Amino acid sequence: MTLTQFLNSVATTTEGLKARIPDSWMQGRSTYGGLQAVLAAKAMQPLSDGLPIRTLQATLIAPVEGEVECRAELIRSSKNTRQIRVELIKDEQLHATFMGIFGRPRESVVNMVRARQVSADKSLVWPYMEGISPAFLQNLEVCMLKGNPVGSGQHDCEQLYRLALKDEAPSTELEHVLALADFPPPIGLSWPKGFKPGSTMTWMLNFTSEPVSGHALNDWECEVVLDAASDGYTHQTVSLYAPNGNLLLRGTQCMVVFG
Repeated sequence: MTLTQFLNSVATTTEGLKARIPDSWMQGRSTYGGLQAVLAAKAMQPLSDGLPIRTLQATLIAPVEGEVECRAELIRSSKNTRQIRVELIKDEQLHATFMGIFGRPRESVVNMVRARQVSADKSLVWPYMEGISPAFLQNLEVCMLKGNPVGSGQHDCEQLYRLALKDEAPSTELEHVLALADFPPPIGLSWPKGFKPGSTMTWMLNFTSEPVSGHALNDWECEVVLDAASDGYTHQTVSLYAPNGNLLLRGTQCMVVFG
């Protein structure tokens, strides 16, 4: 099921929305984090007053699968911003929380666009392998431009990917961007030899003024930098560049590496 097909299957409720997660968007025991963010963002839209998203924060509490419900609440509304919370509920239990901040553009003398910092040094296509790759990967095209794959035993601190989303939509909306933004695995998983599991605990995305809509679904570049790692926890920064080369968002993640 493509992302567009999934979005068309989502049902609205008085509190937000309900959805059934397809097997093709799973990541181990849980739903791919990018799809959880897609659901949260979709639930936020009716309360956002049409303002562009500026920040999305996530705390992933427990595995999410099957029938889920998103309950959205407007926490604060001011002249320029809307702050909206979404809870992902399964069987009346909280499995994830998202906080989105939508903000009106403001005049400012501060205006700059950051260019990509990590340089490519290879071109390694990641094929989807049934039964081996995470299921969600069948919805993406991935080419590694710098760094080493999971389980390679290489101590990477920087990685670079070129990404495309397999979908029938003519161009991106916020949901497509979120589906791309959560792709990178913990960069620390390249350190052990052989596959070791990992998991995201918290995830925060800060959006630039680059529009989320209207881009092609291919030729996105994703830069990953390992900031720190100890005691089985890793901290990484992810920068997502639109096909026009402009930085669209910067994300930070606290992740667990079991190995």
